[in-house]
Amino acid sequence: KQWYQRRVRAETTGVTVHKGWKWETSWKNFKDTNPVVQKFMELRERLEESDNLFARAGYKMVDFMASGVSKMTTRTEISQTIEEIQKMDPQFDINKFTATLRFDILPFVLEAYLQGNVEILENWSQERAMGQFKHMLAARTFNGAIQLIDIGECEIITGAMLELGPVFMLTVSTQQLFTEATKKRVVVENGDDKVDDEAKEVIKRVTYVIAVCRDQSMLDPTAAWTILEIMEQVTNESFY
Repeated sequence: KQWYQRRVRAETTGVTVHKGWKWETSWKNFKDTNPVVQKFMELRERLEESDNLFARAGYKMVDFMASGVSKMTTRTEISQTIEEIQKMDPQFDINKFTATLRFDILPFVLEAYLQGNVEILENWSQERAMGQFKHMLAARTFNGAIQLIDIGECEIITGAMLELGPVFMLTVSTQQLFTEATKKRVVVENGDDKVDDEAKEVIKRVTYVIAVCRDQSMLDPTAAWTILEIMEQVTNESFY
């Protein structure tokens, strides 16, 4: 992708200032004081502790979270963040931005994650998110191939202007194809056994809560955005 190449060139030419710790500090301060983000963190912990219960009940993470924060979420923070971005980028449009997230940035990043492509992830992630990606890769118990086949609309939950630039927090639901190669023993015409390769495929819903931040020093409106934080929830809801 051209915008990916532009991002690589922008980060590998000239003098690069390390900003990861500033993003980390600003984001932590925001999370510690923002009630919407705090509620998401609380619900995340409850989901992790009650995963089996929610799987049996058939809940989706995004539905559960929405029920907990719907009364707290207002458009004020999102609108204020948009206004600040438009002071520097008058062409910024939130609908076009969420479309770019859905059809360009997130598929590219999530496919890299599913394939274990650390090089691409490092190029599109702040340090905190990169640590989370590595943790999720290390904790993955499925040994087969996973492919992103569909990604839903991105729902912006909240926004903020931090010291280095704007941040949006969003949820997005995906469908992913889990393919596992197995061996199957069959009987042929002469009565002998033979082993055939068989692929077992299951489509599952995987939901993400993601924070993205914009580097104000980068002029490209797509390449300027990186992943600041990511959470993943794989449900047992399957589509055959």
